[in-house]
Amino acid sequence: MRSHAFHLQASEENWRTPDLSVLDNRRGPVPAVLLAMVPQPWRDWIADTERATGAPADYVLQSVLAGVAAMCGAGVRVRVTPAWDEPLVLWQAVVGEPSTGKSAALAPMRRLLDLVEQERRAGDEERRTARAGQGGAGQGVKDGEAQPFVPSQVVASDADPVALADIVSGNPRGVLLWRDGPAAWIGAAHDDEDDRTTWLAAWEAGAVTVARPRQPARSLPRFPVSILETIRPERLMEALRSGDDSLAARFLFAWPGPQPYRALAVVERSRDEELLQRLRALSRLAASADDPCVLAVDARGRAALDKVLAALHAERQNVEGLEAAWIGKSRSLIVRLAGVVELLGSIGGKAVRPGAIGAEQVEAAAALWRGYYWPHAKAVFDSAELSDHSKRVRRVARWLLDKRPAEVSREEVRRRALCQAATADETQHVLERLAYLGFVRVDLARERVGRATTHWLVNPALAETEKPVAQLA
Repeated sequence: MRSHAFHLQASEENWRTPDLSVLDNRRGPVPAVLLAMVPQPWRDWIADTERATGAPADYVLQSVLAGVAAMCGAGVRVRVTPAWDEPLVLWQAVVGEPSTGKSAALAPMRRLLDLVEQERRAGDEERRTARAGQGGAGQGVKDGEAQPFVPSQVVASDADPVALADIVSGNPRGVLLWRDGPAAWIGAAHDDEDDRTTWLAAWEAGAVTVARPRQPARSLPRFPVSILETIRPERLMEALRSGDDSLAARFLFAWPGPQPYRALAVVERSRDEELLQRLRALSRLAASADDPCVLAVDARGRAALDKVLAALHAERQNVEGLEAAWIGKSRSLIVRLAGVVELLGSIGGKAVRPGAIGAEQVEAAAALWRGYYWPHAKAVFDSAELSDHSKRVRRVARWLLDKRPAEVSREEVRRRALCQAATADETQHVLERLAYLGFVRVDLARERVGRATTHWLVNPALAETEKPVAQLA
């Protein structure tokens, strides 16, 4: 005999509000961007850009880190021990639904980088003209072979390794691959083993040989390529499920999720010139990949890093899948972030040499990694690695919201919503979960004593519920 409470819950007037969070890949809350970890004047510039664009500060911070990587690349290395150093190459992902301000947040830094690139090219042209006047005809000579002139380039948009190799051949400290478009690169299936090897070398600023159609292969002793990519959550999930996690594990993800509306503010861009001066100073500081500026981690910094890595080693034993692969690469990420923290705080309008990386820089980088980037990466990977049951629950919830039936049978859900990709028992478990979430409930008028419930009423509130902007795949 069913209790009075059950009948009260099942009455027409007592539907619970459906829990729509199931539609969003069970994504939980993530921490806000840790601007306190960012030195001035970069911190104020990020806040100004957030106010001026209405976009999350998370995205603006990603652009700042990408700007440092663009200026430095393999021209700056963080040396932990004589046997371990890291280039300032960063791979970053700006994750968000359509119209969440991704492009607007990145545009101010892109304009500053374009100005630096124009200035570099002007200097190249002056030197080229001077060499031509001396009979050089704009050609460099290497190993007795004339090399074509390659203009300076800070930012590239073509992810083709051949095109990037051509750019890096004349820009030995590397280039920033800026991917602000609909096509996903992260985790995309790289069936060609040579292609995958090339990208892994780009992360390490290692040597590559790139095959070129109808031309001799190009060999480079260093191939540093930083990446900044904007991507929609549903495309990111698809790419992560089908791709190679060895590439995705090297990205710093920022996925702030739905944001409150921010009223636009008129902000004087007075800090733009100050930041431009600092980017120029970073550009002058960064040498070449063969003769880099070395940021040494001192004894206090190594002691602090040892504590971080010991905790990291223990924590990695408790995770699996994409998250485990990401944590495995995080020792490199933390060291590179420590180098960025030092440069942001020490390099001003003049090319002042940075100091050693001590405990303060290591601890700030570790806090940024642990308190911000790890939770955001976990949100991404959890969404990509839903259990089969969770995927079915989400799929049926979306189908109910899309079709908006008044009632359904278990067999109808199995055939139409799940396309017969689940058994009757699995479908039953899905409906029971959706009943708990407030989407459906037992049709008491059609229930039979001693038999599993096969007919369900659908919450009438779904007919009045607006569909999410992006129903994630």
